[in-house]
Amino acid sequence: MIDPGALLMNRSLQSPTPAGRGLTTRRLALPWVLWVFGLSTTLLLVGLWGRAVTLDRDAIERSTEAALSADLVADRVWDWVGDGLSATAGLGPNDVDQAIAQVKNRPKAVAAADALVDEFVAALVAPPGEEATIDVSTALAPIVPEIVTELSGQGIDVPAAIIEATVSELDPVALDTGEAVSVGVVTEQAKELLTLGVLAAATVLLLSGSLAVALADDRWYMVRGLATRLAFSALSFAVLFRFGGWVLEPDGGGSPLRTSGAILIASNLHVFVFVFGVAAAVAFAIWFVRRTPTIHSARTSRHKGVDDDTSTQELVSV
Repeated sequence: MIDPGALLMNRSLQSPTPAGRGLTTRRLALPWVLWVFGLSTTLLLVGLWGRAVTLDRDAIERSTEAALSADLVADRVWDWVGDGLSATAGLGPNDVDQAIAQVKNRPKAVAAADALVDEFVAALVAPPGEEATIDVSTALAPIVPEIVTELSGQGIDVPAAIIEATVSELDPVALDTGEAVSVGVVTEQAKELLTLGVLAAATVLLLSGSLAVALADDRWYMVRGLATRLAFSALSFAVLFRFGGWVLEPDGGGSPLRTSGAILIASNLHVFVFVFGVAAAVAFAIWFVRRTPTIHSARTSRHKGVDDDTSTQELVSV
């Protein structure tokens, strides 16, 4: 015969209690919440770094200059000068090419070409709405005596006034930074998108972190764990981006695009270092505060044990 009381007790043992169900739910939900926290951590760190890059005009200019290839811009400028000399001075292509080949390697010519490259880059990275004009003739005016001297050395007598007129007739280059191809426009658009991304990632990080703390048995331990995760993620990104910059340009002799990418990737790593420092400080502070009462309690217990032993010995001796 089946005992109803025993059957009821057996069913009660098999059915999970509300507390047990809550514990199981927390254990199942916590890994997913931590995964969301880790994903938002990655998005936040990359977004903060990317936004810092868009604000770093120096890094953008150096990267753009590397991508443009200074030699390419300089060659284009010397082509303009050669065309002008052929048209105004009546020189043959061979004479012009030989003269320019000798002149463009001299210090004044190199400085003039570098100045033009800097002006091109500054115009390309200028904020949207600005119109930059590059005065080629003014930049190349100091090299007129060099060209006259080189032509004279080749036995070609061309008056300096003709060379000056040739250089002065080079048209200015106007760049409208409102065009879609402008680096400044692209940078401004990237900054806006990254700002939204940082805000969204920070919101998700705070929500998932708060939920993880609420689901944890030891909340302060969870806060310390989340801070530690954030610190090591930031440190990992700093190492990864620095290594990535070295891989793209290990010896400084790669292609212009590789050099440009290396400059950007290896820049603004202080963002990761700052996040690492803040998160590590929070984790250490929690560890130190929670450790101090434990040490105090242990010392108190040891002193109490010594006092009890002394009291016992006195009673025994009496």
